[in-house]
Amino acid sequence: LIYVSPKDFRKNAFSAIDSYVLPKQADLRKQIKEAKTEEEKTALYNEIYKLQYQKRLLETVVGIVAGSPDVAITQGTLQLAATKMREETLKNSRLFKGIKDAKTGKIYRNDSYDSGYFDGVKLGGVRIDVDVICNSGMGSCSQNDDGSLTFNGTNNYTLKDAIDPVQNEKAGGLYGETGGFQSVKGEWNLHFKRFPYEIGSLSDFAVESFAGTHDLLGGQVWKWYDKLGNTSQKTPVQSALALGTTVLAIPVSAPFAMADVMSSDFLEVLMQIGGH
Repeated sequence: LIYVSPKDFRKNAFSAIDSYVLPKQADLRKQIKEAKTEEEKTALYNEIYKLQYQKRLLETVVGIVAGSPDVAITQGTLQLAATKMREETLKNSRLFKGIKDAKTGKIYRNDSYDSGYFDGVKLGGVRIDVDVICNSGMGSCSQNDDGSLTFNGTNNYTLKDAIDPVQNEKAGGLYGETGGFQSVKGEWNLHFKRFPYEIGSLSDFAVESFAGTHDLLGGQVWKWYDKLGNTSQKTPVQSALALGTTVLAIPVSAPFAMADVMSSDFLEVLMQIGGH
C-alpha cells in the first residue's frame, strides 16, 4: 500500500473535481455569449450554478474524508451560502433589459460586463441609475416594448458621455469604491484617482468574491433596488440608510468571500490560530 498524506489526497481530489467542473462551466459561459434569448441564458446559468453547487459539495466531502471535518463543514457551508447569494444577485441584476444608445447601438445592462468568476459576470459595482442617465440634460430616454430603454442623446452626446462623471456630474454616484459601475470595466475608485483592473485579475476575483453576498445583504434585502434591479430613487434619509447598510455589509460578507476564494489549507491555519 502506498501512503498518501491527507494534504496530497485533498490536493489530488480537488484537482480531479476542477478537471471535471471547470471545462464544463467554461463551455457554458461560451454558450451564454452565443445565446439568442434570455430564456436560453437562464437555462445555461442554471447549469453553471448546478455545477458550482456540485463542486462545493464534493470539496466538502473530500475535506471531511481527508480528516478536517470542522474546516470542511465550515468552509463548505459558507461557500454554498455565498454561491446561493451570488445566484440571487445575478437573477436580480438580469431583470433590467438594458439601456441602448440610439446613436451607437451600445447597450448597458447590469450584467453586461464580464468577470473571471465562475459565472462569467461582473456583479461588483453600482447598479444602473436610470435617473442619472435619462435626466442628465444630455438627452432623453424612451421606453421600448421589451422593457428596455433607448437613450436619445442631444447634439453629439452619447450614452457613454452620460455615464462619464467628467461630463455628467450626477454620474459620479454610479462609480462605487469597489468595482466602480457594474455595467462597465471594474475599478478601484478612490475618488481622487481611479484604478481600473482587468478581467481575471486578482482585483477582479477579490471584488467578485464579495459582490454577490454584499449586494444581497447590503442592498437587495433592504429594497435599495427597484423592481427591475436598478438603483432606486431615494430620499436623503434613505440615501443615508443605504450608505449605512452598504458599509455594514462589508464585514458581514467577509467570511463568505474569504471562504469562497481561500484554500482549505489556509483556512485550517486560520482556524487553528483562532483556537477552533
